[in-house]
Amino acid sequence: MRPSRNRSRTAFRTGVALLAAAALAPLASLTATAGPAAPATEVELTAPAKPFVQGTRTVAAYDYDNAIHERVEVEVPGIDSDANGIKDRLTVDIIRPGEAAQAGVDVPVIIQASPYYAGDNKAYFDADGTRQVFGSWLDNYFVPRGYAVAFVDMPGTFRSTGCSDVGGDYEVLGSKAVIDWLNHRVPGYTPAGAPAKADWSTGKAGMIGVSWNGTIANSVASTGVKGLETIVPIAAISSWYDYTRSNGVPFYDEYMGFLHDYVSNDKSPRCVELTNEIEQDSDTRTGSYSRWWDPRNYRLDASKIDASVYVVHGLGDENVKTRHFGEWWDELAKNGVPRKIFLHQGVHLDGFSFRDAWVDKLHPWFDYWLQGLKNDVMKTPQATVQREDGTFVDEAKWPATGVKSTKLNLSKPLDAKTGGLSIAAATSDPVSFTGGANESTDAAVLDPTTTRPDRAVFLSNDLEQAVRVSGTGKVTVRVKVNKVAAGIKARLVDYGTATRYTSVSNIPNTSKCWGDGNALDTGCYAQTQINKAVSDASVVVRTLADVGHYKSLERKESLQSGQWYDLTFELNADDVVFAAGHRLGLVLTVEPDNPSVPFTGATITLDPAKSSLTLPLTGATSSLTTTDGPQARVAATRLAQPEPEKDPVKLMEQFVEASR
Repeated sequence: MRPSRNRSRTAFRTGVALLAAAALAPLASLTATAGPAAPATEVELTAPAKPFVQGTRTVAAYDYDNAIHERVEVEVPGIDSDANGIKDRLTVDIIRPGEAAQAGVDVPVIIQASPYYAGDNKAYFDADGTRQVFGSWLDNYFVPRGYAVAFVDMPGTFRSTGCSDVGGDYEVLGSKAVIDWLNHRVPGYTPAGAPAKADWSTGKAGMIGVSWNGTIANSVASTGVKGLETIVPIAAISSWYDYTRSNGVPFYDEYMGFLHDYVSNDKSPRCVELTNEIEQDSDTRTGSYSRWWDPRNYRLDASKIDASVYVVHGLGDENVKTRHFGEWWDELAKNGVPRKIFLHQGVHLDGFSFRDAWVDKLHPWFDYWLQGLKNDVMKTPQATVQREDGTFVDEAKWPATGVKSTKLNLSKPLDAKTGGLSIAAATSDPVSFTGGANESTDAAVLDPTTTRPDRAVFLSNDLEQAVRVSGTGKVTVRVKVNKVAAGIKARLVDYGTATRYTSVSNIPNTSKCWGDGNALDTGCYAQTQINKAVSDASVVVRTLADVGHYKSLERKESLQSGQWYDLTFELNADDVVFAAGHRLGLVLTVEPDNPSVPFTGATITLDPAKSSLTLPLTGATSSLTTTDGPQARVAATRLAQPEPEKDPVKLMEQFVEASR
């Protein structure tokens, strides 16, 4: 079901121009050491001292109040996306330690590129343009520790020129140009038009961000740009097709156009025109994958990545769904990319929401990759996973050690209360279920042993011991449909009373938290809380698929009544423990196949004998080897979590809020 990998980049991938500009005047003169000069043959050149380095760790040695705040406009080579006859320029706001500049100490740069800085306090200047106020923990924490932090307005957003293109080459190559500027490969200018050169930078850069901000880090890394040493994508997209669609089913009508219109500064008529063009080219009417999506599918270029990657994602994220980190992680592994992963039980959140666990991971990561400190961070466990009770556990690798791809067969004996789910095959009869014009709700999983015409339910036996799902599973179905089109949704459900972790909402920030060098200032951020909730049914994975894309994501087929179709689709990735005494459940429902096309409902007939659920399992799977036949009533009358947000405007609000 994945698109083919014969990728054709657009003509925008051009060579870069060499920077030929005068260096900026030094900010302060260095004081010469008194005394006679030594003979030339005896002079020893020594690197400036780095007071922010103690052993293998950076410490807060510089005063944030003395930081240098400057603005640079970086030129994007070869791209005039707004068709005004001038190459695009990105606005970059930089904060770097003043004491380091005075001492001649070069520093690496942490970059957060974003389309959201309009109206955000991260990039605010007074009317005279001379003073900047920042509200990000990144600059307050890392600048005193010998880093520069740069906030980048992506092309066509806020103060940058050019046009945005929702993850395409305008955005990718525009943001890449900032790395090139830091390494003296493209020109930059002050707001007054004078040449600006990053002669204070080591040339080493890292990118970090949440949501769209983290997505652009994935995309720039996929270009293989030299100087980008590491990225930290948090709740980030790895393929825009998979953000706006699920196996051929668009989540919303005209969503790509909506996304472009939301972030565009609309300063150029050409950029306004692009909103409609992007929507038309994305082909919501069929939901199919085309070559147009290739530049927005960063997994295709994972082999080009020359940076390390620290993946951060919430296992409950229904905005940027978990398949984004799962399939990205798989590609990183295939290509031997140095990597770590941090998974939490929250939703669409910054890792800093779990600051006590997260900052202690991120700080040494940047020290190793950007400062070159030999702190052995790559010898520590690869994965940190927050378990269902809220505790964080470090593990040697992810997916978990010992995970085995396990095929669970579906069965539905005649007159059984519900279907079975087990490793062993069993007697099975066809199962029919009907859906209406609207998408189903999670209430479809309640009371699974009660017969209902709108679903097909398959349950395992009670687990004698815990079983863990870690990684990406898949569903295979053989179905008949009585209409020309229909979608199908698979919900993986944990049935059984449990204590669950529920995450907090996004945590607010303030402008000055870290400059005094204290460890983790409790006055800067609200405290993370752990709430307990008892439930009987927890939907751990929800994944949609269009039956009409059974051959390929690249073409939608009209379905013929009475004909059997075989469809396999990957589930969203997860890491979840099914406790002893619980049951695994698979609930299938009929769904509209496309929000742009009227849907009046359909009936799907499933052949359980030719269908299956394959999961990456570890633990005691002996309870899954057989099914006992018709189960006693499973009293699952409550849901563990609220329904995922289905309003695209609300999702964008989550995007913006998570990026702050």
